[in-house]
Amino acid sequence: PHSTMRTFITLSLLVIVSFAADLNLKEIYQNPLSNGYGEDIAWVKWDDAIEKALDEDKPIFLLIHKTWCHACRALKKTFSQSNARKAFKALSQYFIMVNTADDDEPYEEEYRPDGKYIPRLLFLDKNGDLLTQFKNKKGEFKNYAYYYSSPADILNSMKEVLKHYEVEVPELKRGDKLKKKAAEKKESKKEEKKDKSEL
Repeated sequence: PHSTMRTFITLSLLVIVSFAADLNLKEIYQNPLSNGYGEDIAWVKWDDAIEKALDEDKPIFLLIHKTWCHACRALKKTFSQSNARKAFKALSQYFIMVNTADDDEPYEEEYRPDGKYIPRLLFLDKNGDLLTQFKNKKGEFKNYAYYYSSPADILNSMKEVLKHYEVEVPELKRGDKLKKKAAEKKESKKEEKKDKSEL
């Protein structure tokens, strides 16, 4: 009976220690700035965004949303289930990523170019100035140019911003094999010309 009690105490302690360790790991790895938009994204506080953007020479992705907003929750849900997650993660590395929930939203008029509606996604230059040309071109509401309901539309705008800055995202290049073959053909043509000129 004595060894049974000792075994029970040892097992109980192991369970408590492993549970505490698990909680600690969750605390370490959960990003409180994700607001449900993905723990795997390097989210930054709005207050730190411009300084970080200047340091890293990157544009800013600014998503403004509210926890009580139905459209915001719907967007969050489609993002978590979407097959666009991988592309979103790849593209996010080229931006300073900010998502402001509730009272974290910047209140300057510049960040409300066509109203206070939510969710609103703005792209800013590294100085924090709005890049007005990057809107949701496929948006269903023409009066709300910065409203996005589809991850695909967000990805398209992100790609446009990166194209504007002449940033190439290797993870998203398609047809690399074709390009390699084309490059090889070009190289072999050069070799042929070189051979002919030597004759």
